[in-house]
Amino acid sequence: MATDINIDRASGRMRKSVLGVLLATVALATVATFIGAHWYFEKLETKAASNQMVLYLRMLNETLRQHQHLPFVLARDPRYSDTLRSRSLDPDINARLLRLSQEAKLEAIYLMDAKGVVLAASNAGQPNSFLGENYGFRPYFKDALAGRRSDYFAIGATSGRPGYFVAEPVTYGAETQRGVIAIKLDISELQKSWENDRETIVAVNKDNIIVLASNPDWLYRPISELAPAKRQAILDSRQFGAERLTPLDWAQQSETRAAVEGVSYITAKGRADWRDWSVLYLRPQALVRHQTLLTTGLFGSIIALLVGFATYLRSRRIELAYAASERQRIALTETNHQLEQAQTELARTAKLSALGHFAASVTHELGQPISAFRNHLAAAEIGGEITSPTTARSLNKLVERMEAITKQFRYFARGGVDTKTRVDLADAISEAKNLLSAEIATANITLRYVPAVSPVELRANKVLLEQALTNLLRNAVHAVENLANPEVGIDIIPGAGTVKIHISDNGAGLDGLSLKELQEPFFSTKPSGVGMGLGLAIATEIIRDHGGDLTLGTATEGAEFIVSLPLWQDGDPV
Repeated sequence: MATDINIDRASGRMRKSVLGVLLATVALATVATFIGAHWYFEKLETKAASNQMVLYLRMLNETLRQHQHLPFVLARDPRYSDTLRSRSLDPDINARLLRLSQEAKLEAIYLMDAKGVVLAASNAGQPNSFLGENYGFRPYFKDALAGRRSDYFAIGATSGRPGYFVAEPVTYGAETQRGVIAIKLDISELQKSWENDRETIVAVNKDNIIVLASNPDWLYRPISELAPAKRQAILDSRQFGAERLTPLDWAQQSETRAAVEGVSYITAKGRADWRDWSVLYLRPQALVRHQTLLTTGLFGSIIALLVGFATYLRSRRIELAYAASERQRIALTETNHQLEQAQTELARTAKLSALGHFAASVTHELGQPISAFRNHLAAAEIGGEITSPTTARSLNKLVERMEAITKQFRYFARGGVDTKTRVDLADAISEAKNLLSAEIATANITLRYVPAVSPVELRANKVLLEQALTNLLRNAVHAVENLANPEVGIDIIPGAGTVKIHISDNGAGLDGLSLKELQEPFFSTKPSGVGMGLGLAIATEIIRDHGGDLTLGTATEGAEFIVSLPLWQDGDPV
């Protein structure tokens, strides 16, 4: 028992250790998958961000490049220099500028004198016209008046609309007096296209102030802290109108990482061809996490399934091996049981064989003296030598008792009998009743016999079958002969191929004894001097010799023996 407990404990510890190793393997594989997937998708998203940034950068460059040449061409048109020199406006100049702006799809083209006053404009006569306005404070005007081509982004002082300004100096007469011609590119369409895309994209100027953005709430806000002097200078120039340049919550964590208003992004940055602008494309870091978690979950599940399947196969092999071992153990146990039964049967057979030899000797030695004794007793009764009837009856009973004992011994001396014929069970039971009729009547026993409805025929040795039934019936009679209301029952229950004979009594029962104990030769529950304990052993051997068996019933009172015998079948030898 201790060995079994130790084996169970060792097996339990082994299962736990194997389970721990499997869980650790799945956990490590899942962590490795997570790290690898995160690195892969981060690299993939970084490249995708870079590719998208290039597209938006090209879009911005093309928008700003498409009319860069126009101010240069207009500045060298003598009609505009003549206007500056004569101070007399050509009546068709505004109309001509209007046609040019419409063809080029510009918001405005306008001519300024050396003081910044607009002399001619394409939007003359329209609301918020530039005509007569002074833009001498604008940096692009100052740079152009100094003889340099200039471009500039600002919110229009008159229209309030953001635009990209390109200006060229206009000279005449040995450059003794100058003016400036400028165009305003409307970039609101570009801003709208960015807003309509499902991307996060911004363009910042050289001061890191957002000038274009897919999120309009981010417009005109610095992404880094501005120096106080720089901030004041930008406010004074009114480049962004009334905007207060409130910094955006932007933390650049690395070259490709940024957190904007608490959201992590992968960033890609490219420099534009104009005004030192830069385009920043932002791709949510959550995409990487989502793809990583999805991939980890998928591959983790696959790994878990594979490990689980491998564990199942291993467990199945162990289970099959255990089942084979268990079958072998059961077979070995069954074999041992059969060996024990064979050993018991062998001992029983040896005992019966010895009993047979002993019975043959006893029967031979006692047969003649008993017969002589009966003859002398009969002669004494006839001759009147025995005067007491009671003594005569007692002596006759003793002779009958000794003859009954020798008759029981004859079965063991003779052994099994092969001669069997077609026997009616009712005849055998009737003979057994007749043999015991005197004892039944003397003890005033009620015999309850329920015969079968139709004849029950057996293949049996009639004499031996009667002897077996007589022995069983005699045991029942002896069990109840001292009761006030003795009762013995015989019930016949035919079945499919067999018949069951129930012999019961209302005696004291068997005191918990097993049938095996009761079947042992010389074992008896009767008082000393009443039988030799051979009746049940003889009945058992006879029933077995006829292919039947003897079992105990489940009587609530007394005892019940059930004899099962095969019925006569057509074709059985006669």
